[in-house]
Amino acid sequence: MKTVLRTIIILLVSLAILAGAGYWAYKSLTASDEQQISKAAEEAEDKLQQGEDTEAPKANELVETVGLSEGEFQIHLHQMTHQKIQATEKRGAIEMTPERIDEMLKILRANEDAYKEYEFYEQSLSAWEEGNFSNAVNVHNTIWEWHNGTVGRATGLLSEEQEAEYVENNFN
Repeated sequence: MKTVLRTIIILLVSLAILAGAGYWAYKSLTASDEQQISKAAEEAEDKLQQGEDTEAPKANELVETVGLSEGEFQIHLHQMTHQKIQATEKRGAIEMTPERIDEMLKILRANEDAYKEYEFYEQSLSAWEEGNFSNAVNVHNTIWEWHNGTVGRATGLLSEEQEAEYVENNFN
């Protein structure tokens, strides 16, 4: 009987340690995405303040991006929508705060000539900046389709209570 009890206790302690390690790893990965956005926003702001060349690129000319490639920008924007949308599965989460929206707008504006889908991003983020998140499902699913998503299509917006629970579970 003592052996069974000891085995159960060891198993429970091991599971608790494993769960803690998993939680720490998830938080570390999420924080690095948010730090990447902040760093990219600083680079973008520097470029905009310096008034670097904003001449439109010629056809087939490779344009260097500032801070984030367009693919990285899409992934971050997509992960921000997870706070607002209902989906069976969500991969990644970046908290959608006014500061984060502002940072993404700085990155976007510094890459106006480099991002092919600039208008889509600009309309989406401008609405969010004004507090209008009704486009979050469309933003999520558009980027999801661009990246050939197979699971996790957004089906609607979260209620305020559901969003608060999502924020509590993922960012606090």
